[in-house]
Amino acid sequence: MGTADAAAQVTLYEKWKKIYPLSLYGGYQRWRRVVLSGLVAIYYVGPWLQLNGHPLFWLNLPERKFVVFGVTYWPQEFVLVSWLLMLSAFGLFIVTVVAGRVWCGWACPQTVWTLVYFFIEQKIEGPRTQRMRLDRRAWDLQRTGKKLLKWTLWAGVAFSISFTFMAYFLRPEVLIEKILTLSLSRGEWFWLSFPAAASYLFSGVLREQVCFHMCPYARFQSVMFDRDTLIIAYNEERGEPRGHKPRRPDPAAPVGGDCVDCKRCVHACPTGIDIRDGLQYQCIACAACIDACDEVMLELGQETNLIRYSSQHRDRGETVSRLRPRLVGYAAVFSAILLGFVWTVGHRIPLELDIIRDRGRLYREHWDGSIENTYRLRIVNRENGSRRYELRAEADFPFELKTLHGSVVEIAPGEQLAIGVQLVAHATPEAAENRPVYFVVETIDEPHYVVREESRFIQPSTQSSTRPSTQPSTQPSTQPSKQPAGQTSGADPR
Repeated sequence: MGTADAAAQVTLYEKWKKIYPLSLYGGYQRWRRVVLSGLVAIYYVGPWLQLNGHPLFWLNLPERKFVVFGVTYWPQEFVLVSWLLMLSAFGLFIVTVVAGRVWCGWACPQTVWTLVYFFIEQKIEGPRTQRMRLDRRAWDLQRTGKKLLKWTLWAGVAFSISFTFMAYFLRPEVLIEKILTLSLSRGEWFWLSFPAAASYLFSGVLREQVCFHMCPYARFQSVMFDRDTLIIAYNEERGEPRGHKPRRPDPAAPVGGDCVDCKRCVHACPTGIDIRDGLQYQCIACAACIDACDEVMLELGQETNLIRYSSQHRDRGETVSRLRPRLVGYAAVFSAILLGFVWTVGHRIPLELDIIRDRGRLYREHWDGSIENTYRLRIVNRENGSRRYELRAEADFPFELKTLHGSVVEIAPGEQLAIGVQLVAHATPEAAENRPVYFVVETIDEPHYVVREESRFIQPSTQSSTRPSTQPSTQPSTQPSKQPAGQTSGADPR
């Protein structure tokens, strides 16, 4: 192969080149650090917050209950999680259509923790040029000491991230006690070490490589972009032709652009791209290149915003459309899901009633002509405190309600109670075989909730005319029996 062919050969693999971004403190970076610091604070404080004596956030997997903003949700309500995921997805779509990859540079967890690790690295190893010189020198005492100190602090940050992550599933005080007494199970040890290792590797070591090769959002973001999407753009008309400017320019020399080709925008980019080459999928819209360029322009006495947030229509001086079809579509779907979610949560009743008929016998006939149906009621208290409930039945025919638990039951928070119930009614020849009956569970104290579920009362299709026509009480016994727990009324004791 000739020299020309070798020079034209393109390799499919590129050696990883470590990026040493500049540290900037003005402009957008100040606000970006405020936002990212707020997100970090919310993450660390979340497991410790309480509302009315209950955790604000707690994903209790062993007991299969999930506390969000002090409200307990159960696996039966897991459909709400899918609604939240859809809301998050379409919310991200809307943000992408409007503001491009602002999520990546301002709120993505990878970006948040990368900034934390980078802050530690900068404080220990110094500015960009010092970090580069430190990595080029031999492994002497100074380099070894700084690297060990950095790695140790990184490990501490990784452990704190993992501990906090696990504290959302296991109460922090319980987790601390288990760690101090070395009583964690194998599964708990795994979930304490795995997030720490992943955070150390992804945010501390790989950094921008995660955005390049692992994040799917960087790959499909262009599908949601349009000509009015906010992007970071370089003003070519103003900046070109780029080049170094002499301190005393020659009046006869051709006038160049405002860009002095200092490459400060490239050095400030955490992904190492040159925004002057156009929008690239590696750009996370962090605005570091904007702040770097503005600093240079101010030093040269030039106007800022050579690199700025813009859009294709703005760059071309065309009309910017506020209501775009793609944006309207995403917003409509998001609004519909949000309204449904809010309505579902707002009308949520933290009380569940399940009715199971006796599968052994459909009905039981007594000597006096009465018919008995047996049910099993399962009442679930989904609240954070104990509640007292009143149990009753409703039907369009006279009946008698029997239960061993009485008409009022108390259920502990997050617990359930199974109650055996018998309904006894006198059969009538003209009545249908199956008649509707409703069981009602109602809270006694505030807040007031009522659950009403339908079942069926089954009786024989025909009745013998020789049976006595004993009539029930003139007052339909639609109220639960007031007998003490452990006693039953009527014949046929069980």
